[in-house]
Amino acid sequence: MLLKVLDGIKLLLRIISCVMICCLTIIVTMQVVNRNFFDHAFTWVEEVAGMAMVYVTFLGAAMATINNTNTRIDFFIRLLPSKGTYAFEILGDLICIGFLGMVSYLSTGLMEKNMKIFSPALKLPMAINYFAILLGCVLMIVFYLVRLWLDAQKIAGKNVGMIEEELNK
Repeated sequence: MLLKVLDGIKLLLRIISCVMICCLTIIVTMQVVNRNFFDHAFTWVEEVAGMAMVYVTFLGAAMATINNTNTRIDFFIRLLPSKGTYAFEILGDLICIGFLGMVSYLSTGLMEKNMKIFSPALKLPMAINYFAILLGCVLMIVFYLVRLWLDAQKIAGKNVGMIEEELNK
C-alpha cells in the first residue's frame, strides 16, 4: 500500500517537474526570440521562470530523496561493517530530517509574511515561491522517514531489497 502511494507521488512529481521544465524552455525561448528579433520583451517571463525554477529545484530534490540519489560522500562509511554503514545512514537521515524541519518552519513564516506582497507583473503573491520550499521539504521529510525505516529494517537483519528496487524505479 505504501509503495503504491509513493509511486503515485513520484509520478506526480515527475509530471509536475516535466511540465515546469517544458514551460521554462518555451517561455525563455520566446523571450529570447522577442528580445533579439522584435525588440520587445514580456515583463512576466522572468517572474514565471523564477517561480518555475524554484519548484523544479525543490520537487527535484524530493525526487532525489525518494530515489536515494542525493549527493553523498560515503567512501569511509562504506568501509565500515554493514550495520555500521546503516547506523551512519540513519544518523544522516535524522540530521537531514532536522534540517528540513527547520527550513519548513522558516518557509512557513516567510509564506505568511509574503502573502500580501505581490509580484510586479503578474500580481501573484510572492508566497508561491515559499510554498515550493515548504512542499519540497515536507516531501523530503516523508521520504527520509521511509529511508529511515528501511535502514532500521536492514539493521534488524530483514531483507528490504525488493522495496528499495521498487522505490528506485
